[in-house]
Amino acid sequence: MTTQDQRPSPLSTVRPQLLLHLWCALLACVVFWPFLSTLISYATPGSEAASLILRDMVVPHSMALNDLATGHDGLPRAVPQDTVLAWLSPVVPPPVTVSVLMLVGGYVGALGAAAIARQVGSGRGVSAAAVIAAAVTLWNPYVAERLLQGHWSVVLAGVLLPAVALSAMRRSPAAVVSLVALTAVCALTPTGLILATVTAAVAALVGSAPVRRVLTVVGLGIVLSLPWVIPTLLNAGADATRTDAAGAALFAAGAEPGVGTLGALAGLGGIWNAEAVPGSREALAPVTTGAGVILALAAVVTAVLLSRRRQLRGGPLIWLALAAVVVPTLMSTGPGLAVTGWLLEYVPGAGLVRDSQKFVVLALPGLIVVLSQGIVRLSRGRQVGAAATVLVLVWASVPALPRDISEVAPVQLDSAYDELADQVAIWQNDHGTTARILLWPPGNYRMIGDRPALDPALKMLPGRPLDPGYLIVDDALVDGNPDTVTALNELASGEDTLAVRGIDLVIVEDGGLDTRGVADVLKDRNEIWSSGRWSLYAVDR
Repeated sequence: MTTQDQRPSPLSTVRPQLLLHLWCALLACVVFWPFLSTLISYATPGSEAASLILRDMVVPHSMALNDLATGHDGLPRAVPQDTVLAWLSPVVPPPVTVSVLMLVGGYVGALGAAAIARQVGSGRGVSAAAVIAAAVTLWNPYVAERLLQGHWSVVLAGVLLPAVALSAMRRSPAAVVSLVALTAVCALTPTGLILATVTAAVAALVGSAPVRRVLTVVGLGIVLSLPWVIPTLLNAGADATRTDAAGAALFAAGAEPGVGTLGALAGLGGIWNAEAVPGSREALAPVTTGAGVILALAAVVTAVLLSRRRQLRGGPLIWLALAAVVVPTLMSTGPGLAVTGWLLEYVPGAGLVRDSQKFVVLALPGLIVVLSQGIVRLSRGRQVGAAATVLVLVWASVPALPRDISEVAPVQLDSAYDELADQVAIWQNDHGTTARILLWPPGNYRMIGDRPALDPALKMLPGRPLDPGYLIVDDALVDGNPDTVTALNELASGEDTLAVRGIDLVIVEDGGLDTRGVADVLKDRNEIWSSGRWSLYAVDR
């Protein structure tokens, strides 16, 4: 037999690659099934327009390019993601845009993780390590918890980090284009941009000319941050980004049964909101929480052994993984809370890091690098056993992941939301002005069916709906737009300062007139529309 005869045939090379692509696509569809369900509902003739509504995720079937979406009023809390969704809304329904981004992002992220596994595995081709890397990227507590909190764009950025790291490590024009595109997608949210920029900067240290490449990555990050930095400075000012020191404790990473805070973070869990913890993870703890800790310990042992043999590759990403776990853990201690609280109160922009657990996903590329190297250095027979063990641990960390995120599934909003938006648009056209709209009852959270969520009206109303901007966490009030909060307090106490404050319209929902002060202020106002659920009042100046 000749040497040429011993070469693998093209078919034998293509088949494993095809299987890997199918594996990544399957994982993306299974884990992100609510978004697949959304696309199916829009593709089904005659079906009602669905919306994605849960906690901080409010993606109604239509969105207005209002002042909140563009960052022209107050802090740009959802810029540029809402800007993009609202701008595309007349052509592509926002839930469709989000669903496509999530499904494609999950597939690309899993494929990028598999490519990292092949790269650090010395080019051994499609292997058990690639399969494991894809699974670790999508099937983990971080993805489930952040989806249940409604942070879809943070999850999108998180699962793309392996692909970001891969693009930053490679040296080719195509890799540069890929890095720019991936970072731009992550930049839909400020947190995502930070995650992508940090990951890319650290990954750029692997290989030649690290300083130049790091500077390039940082420059890209600065440019992509301008859509939310500029509105912040122009419309709110840097001082407006300072926040309540109490937020340090309220948003600190949470401990989990049997493993504490360090163990929770090591397993890519530990979100501050207990209601966003997957049901199976909570019910089966400490088995589920312990699975993540065992996987993390296996990665640590592997890294130590390979380092002693001088065979460890991707060191910067591994150190980043360690920091991503240790730093949020320290921030949740007494001294850490004190330091974080001081930063929140006195340093503009520090509020971006108060929810420290969201940065634990920075550990994902390093975890993949270590696990992949550990698996590929085993003998062929042991590879299968090691891969199967890791798969079991990955599954056990969130054993009912598809069912656990059933709350993310699309819902139909009350059609009166559209009627309300139309009435506001009619008023604006009749008066030739942009309406400033105050919503009552106070607070930006509502119950949509049985789901707590940000008020969809803030996304759907044209003009300038005023977001009070405060949160209530564990019965504690955090943040808040001072002017809007003051206007709400005055309305509640019966002080008629609406015209003085430049408010044009007041929307009262679900019996809000039961509050005596509100009823006294609005009794002489012109009720221009009512649906039974909402009443719309015009403020005469």
